[in-house]
Amino acid sequence: MNKKGGSWRFLKEVYDSKNLPFDSIAEFVFWGRSNVGKSSLINSLTNTNLAKISRTPGRTKSLIFYELNEKIRLVDFPGYGFSKISKKEKNSLDLLINIYFEKRENIKKIFLLIDSRHGFKSIDNVVFENLEKIFSNKICLILTKIDKKKENENLNELIPSNIRSNFQIKKNLFTTSIKEVNGIILLKKFLFNSL
Repeated sequence: MNKKGGSWRFLKEVYDSKNLPFDSIAEFVFWGRSNVGKSSLINSLTNTNLAKISRTPGRTKSLIFYELNEKIRLVDFPGYGFSKISKKEKNSLDLLINIYFEKRENIKKIFLLIDSRHGFKSIDNVVFENLEKIFSNKICLILTKIDKKKENENLNELIPSNIRSNFQIKKNLFTTSIKEVNGIILLKKFLFNSL
């Protein structure tokens, strides 16, 4: 992913806001429903196997940070939706996420991942609306697993009309598949151009 040499590395896994990295390195958040393909996408972007891929949804119960040359950082958020975690764990995660969004001044973009096989679900709408209140100019959409969508399905049908009409979203909409490299290349360029 890096045009100037260097390699991506696992930086840290954070369960408590007190342990968040204390610096101003640009951070790009990746978030979506459980099983949306976050880990596969991060591995494709970094050309590594750093992100652990699991067949069991909801395995990520922390914020995971990956970094390149102390210049750029990817933040892997825990999937929301049908993950099987206790109420106590969920409350701790919600608190951690809320503090992260409230306190971090180095967030460059927030990528909301949507599984192209299913489109927006009600929980995606809730997350999008909450993010839009604070980060309207930083939200980007990624339609994942684009190779698995129905052949005759229009991409616009996967996104609610109120979100489709948002100029920022129109400009920052990406489609990706681990079987198709062009979407990954465009996303990589966008990341570095956003620094």
